[in-house]
Amino acid sequence: MPEINGIHHVTAFCDDPQENYDFFTNVLGLRFVKRTVRFDVPEKIYHLYYGDEMGTPGTVITYFPMTNMPMEEGLVGKGMMSAVGLTIPEGSVDYWTNRFEEHDVEFTVEERFDETAVAFTDPDGTPYELVTGESSIEPWDGGDVPDEHGIRGMFNTTLHSSDPAGTMDVLEVMGWDRVGEATHPQAGDRIRYRAPEGSPCADTVDVLIRPNAPNGVMGIGTYLHVAFQVENDWEQDRVSDLLRENGYITTSTKDRDYFHSRYITEPGGAIFEYATMGPGFTLDQDPEEFGEELKVPDWLDVDIERIEEMLPPLDTN
Repeated sequence: MPEINGIHHVTAFCDDPQENYDFFTNVLGLRFVKRTVRFDVPEKIYHLYYGDEMGTPGTVITYFPMTNMPMEEGLVGKGMMSAVGLTIPEGSVDYWTNRFEEHDVEFTVEERFDETAVAFTDPDGTPYELVTGESSIEPWDGGDVPDEHGIRGMFNTTLHSSDPAGTMDVLEVMGWDRVGEATHPQAGDRIRYRAPEGSPCADTVDVLIRPNAPNGVMGIGTYLHVAFQVENDWEQDRVSDLLRENGYITTSTKDRDYFHSRYITEPGGAIFEYATMGPGFTLDQDPEEFGEELKVPDWLDVDIERIEEMLPPLDTN
């Protein structure tokens, strides 16, 4: 059985890259790990990465800012990811609700399973939660969030499935275990899955069941995909073979420079990516230089200076 021990990263759409950068670094206190481009349209779209100090799989949130290719505002709903949970320590809820009030970030607080979840959105309306939980990830200490309250990687993703049985089948084919259920007459039922071995963080997926909810529409303020961890190319081949044996169609391997990826669209509507743990973000920069300049892969063969002139301005100082 191939090992898929956690979430690798998530990717979403935003509008203005500066607003996105300011929120994730100055409000949430994450590190700006990498500034690259969407490889199929490098002169129009950044690919921005946030995470912990090293961009460890399980901590990484990535965005495509669509300023130069206007995209309609999306609708978070059935058939897509509906939230990403970020891990905070027990005892940090008051710190974060106070911080959100200071930064004019609207939020709600909910008790779920054995955790407290502080729900909020990014500036474009993409849903997130701060979830109390355990993690061995150290928070990024380069911002003004105290270490004792800092975000320690992802906790989970929530999949608002249009075919819950199909979504759960894929997770079970992946070797993830059903570990709990939470029911709520208004918010819908949640079925919780967890990675078999676990990882330092990001080892949980909730399947949200709200059959009468509207269908989601991909656009600004929605997620594109969730990526799961596979160790290397050989293990990725094993995962692809396993999925195909169970009736799921996987793509060919895509070179994302910092990792290699394959994809499926699961029956509930979400896009699942299977991303290798390497080469990693030190491929083209030393850790102390992460995010300082635009990086593109050598194989893309483009003029970086020309691309920088065409992309929207982004001040990361």
